[in-house]
Amino acid sequence: MDSQAAKDIIQDHIVNGTKHANYKKVCDISDDYHAYIVNEPDSKGEYPLNKKLKQFVRREDEDLFEQRKNLTKHYTPSICAQIIRMYNKVTRSNRVIKLIDHIEASKVEEIEDKINAFFGEADNDGIEQFLNERFKALTFVDPNAWILTTFKPFDGKKETPQTYPHEYSCKDVVNFCVENQKTKWVLIAMDYNYTTKEDKSKKAKRYLFFDSMNSYEYKELPKDIKDQPKGNNVSYWIEDKKKTKFAVFTYSHKSEKVPLMRVGYISDKATNGATFVNPFHYEALPLLEQFIKVSSEFQLGITLHVFPKQISYVDQCDARGCANGVMLDGKECEVCQGTGKKHHSTAADMQEIPMPKRLEDLVDVSKLSSYVEFPGNVMEFLDKFVDKVEKKILRMVFNTESLVQTQFNTATEAEIDMDSVYDTLSPFGEKYSEMWMFIVKLQIFYMGIKDATVWHKFPSDLKLKSMKQLLEELKTANDSNAPSYVKESINSDIMDIIYADDHTELAKLKIKNRHFPFPGKSDFEIQNIILNNLTTQFNQVLYANFDNVFDSLETKQSNFYELAYAKQKNLIKIEVEEIIKALGGNNNVPVLDLTA
Repeated sequence: MDSQAAKDIIQDHIVNGTKHANYKKVCDISDDYHAYIVNEPDSKGEYPLNKKLKQFVRREDEDLFEQRKNLTKHYTPSICAQIIRMYNKVTRSNRVIKLIDHIEASKVEEIEDKINAFFGEADNDGIEQFLNERFKALTFVDPNAWILTTFKPFDGKKETPQTYPHEYSCKDVVNFCVENQKTKWVLIAMDYNYTTKEDKSKKAKRYLFFDSMNSYEYKELPKDIKDQPKGNNVSYWIEDKKKTKFAVFTYSHKSEKVPLMRVGYISDKATNGATFVNPFHYEALPLLEQFIKVSSEFQLGITLHVFPKQISYVDQCDARGCANGVMLDGKECEVCQGTGKKHHSTAADMQEIPMPKRLEDLVDVSKLSSYVEFPGNVMEFLDKFVDKVEKKILRMVFNTESLVQTQFNTATEAEIDMDSVYDTLSPFGEKYSEMWMFIVKLQIFYMGIKDATVWHKFPSDLKLKSMKQLLEELKTANDSNAPSYVKESINSDIMDIIYADDHTELAKLKIKNRHFPFPGKSDFEIQNIILNNLTTQFNQVLYANFDNVFDSLETKQSNFYELAYAKQKNLIKIEVEEIIKALGGNNNVPVLDLTA
């Protein structure tokens, strides 16, 4: 895009307030998501979810409705937290394929150093840290937010640029153009702080425009600004109507792509895919609205009805000078507190009956005071209904029963159910990988490194099965004489769970398993193989001395597990041949008896 066309778009927004067609819609749904997920009170102390409550006019006046809003404690943030927590399983997958490769190893190390410094202070992948902490959160609360990959000024003669992320909410991004899923340009409107001539801090408007090669900045210059910007790259523009002055800056990033990417990945059907919604928009949002209503009524019922109401006879207050709760001087009686009657204080609501004047009109003592209990089945119904709606929300989002039940009739049923969870989580993993590669490729481009290979992908099977499910699968595989590679795959998944937090040990075990002479075979199968002479003496000796062989290799070769597979195999062969030789040669190697 040429410079003048870009400036025309910016100036059109400044003069006419031109925004993209769905600006109000994306801002409104972002506010909704914040309410359901966060529900933080505003400056007036009002909770946004209270605005979702509806007054039932036939039963509630304004005061009662306000009372219900004050009594209601909203639980949707807790439900949403359960939904969002499931997406951690994607980023925790240890089967992700992450590759940065270059013909020069030093270039790879240089790229990795830049990636580690991208975000946060941890000594690991800074891009992943950003995606886990911010990208995932924005996916749910503001899917139409944009992430800018940018860099600060640097000395090109001494260093390469260090990129870092910057977030722009859907309210900041006032206009953009996307054609064939490729971003052409983005316009951002926001405030900036400036210092007045009286050294006070005020806010003024700032506009940023990005295309594939350049970026442009318009900064409003109020009349009371203390310092006017100066420099070779600054020019000025005055808006005709209000005569507002702007400083105009032009920057060249030459990325050959707009260095911003939207967060969302679920297309909004209402805008024909022009905008995005969060992952539970269609499945859970209507149910969350219903949950707010039912939960509010349930909590109100507990507050007002779930304790007995007292019905009792009462006497008139006998305090000196009290006449129906009012003293002779017109003040309220301190004894009866203005009620004109005397009664015991109690936490229960009391229904009062005047004391009769004639003793014969009194009932017996057992009927002098009684309690009316609220029907328990009503509250039980509401309690079960609230619980049912909560479970239904989780069921609808993940199309699964595994989050609301722990037992299945068959293993096949559990397998299908877990596949439904994968179907929900996989698109998130694809977007995560897309964002990771987008940022890494920009970093490499800004460093001036060419011919680097970048790849990031989560597996289609996220391996979310529990240890119990895997053990049941392994038992079924053994009982049905499944192929050894099937059992080997299940064993590998079990190891992934056991050593999920010890990747070094897991890597060692997988290498050892790769060299095991009878992978996937049961003890009974191995016994038959050896007793029937269906394998070599090398395999027999390696099997019998497997752990000892690797202990010896680890002692002799400290970097054994870092060697290439062929080199490892050769060292194992030498070690086994030494054991065979120590046993007296091939003719004296005894046949193993596994029955002992």
